[in-house]
Amino acid sequence: MNKKMQGIILAAGKSTRFNTGKTKLLEKLCGQEMVIYITKLLARLQIQTTVVVGYQKDDVINTITHHHGDTITCVTQNEQRGTGDALLCTQSRWHATDLLILNGDIPLITDDIIENLYKEHCIAQATISFVTAHHPESTTSTYGRVIQDGTSSKIVEAADIDESIDDNCCINAGIYIINRSFLENYITQLNSNNTKNELYITDLVRIASENGLTVVTAKAPFDYIRGINTFQELWAAEQIKKTELIKYWMKHDV
Repeated sequence: MNKKMQGIILAAGKSTRFNTGKTKLLEKLCGQEMVIYITKLLARLQIQTTVVVGYQKDDVINTITHHHGDTITCVTQNEQRGTGDALLCTQSRWHATDLLILNGDIPLITDDIIENLYKEHCIAQATISFVTAHHPESTTSTYGRVIQDGTSSKIVEAADIDESIDDNCCINAGIYIINRSFLENYITQLNSNNTKNELYITDLVRIASENGLTVVTAKAPFDYIRGINTFQELWAAEQIKKTELIKYWMKHDV
C-alpha cells in the first residue's frame, strides 16, 4: 500500500454486551487479542496507524505496545459519544490523502478486503468508499443497513432502523476509506440527532451523497467482516479462524 493512506482503528467502546466489565478488544481469538489482528494487518500493509482508545485504555495501550512497540500511536476519546466523535479525536493526526477507518472488533478481516477497497476507491477517485456484505439474517442484525436509491447512498444504523427497511440485507461492515479534505470540510456537519444521541461516521456517507460527491462500495464475504459483540459471536469467529489455521498448515504438509 502507498503512503497516501493512514489507518485509524476505533477501539474506545465499553463492550456492554459482553457483560464482563472488561473491554472485548482484549478477548483472545485463537490465543491472540482481538484488536491485535487489526493492528497487525495494517502493519503488514505498511499503513501508519492511530488507535482511538477510551474504556480501559491503559490495558489496550499496553497490549498494543507489547506487540508493536512505539510504532502505533494512541488517541484518547474521553467520553464515548459515537464513532464520529472518535474520528474527531484524531483530527490533529490527519496527514495522508485518505484515511482508512475501521472498527477494532473485526478480527477476521483480510488484507485482500482492504486492498480491494483501496483499488475501487482509486479507480473511482471516490470521496468515500466502504465495505458492504450480505447478512443472511437481516431482521435480527445489529449492523447498519446500506440504502441506495439511484445515485444516492446512506447508511442507517441498527438502532435507527424502522420497518420500511428492516428487510434490507446489505449491511455496513464498518470499514471506510475517506478523503481527508472532505473530512476537514464536512465533519463538523455531523450531529447527534438520532436514537443514541451520538455522532455517527456513517452520516458522512449521506453528506457526501447529498453534495454530489462520489461514494463507492466494495463487497466482502460476511464471515470475514463479522463484528464481535457477544461471546457467541466470539465463539463463531474462533471456529472460522481455527479452520483457516488448520487449512494453512495442511497445505504445508503438517
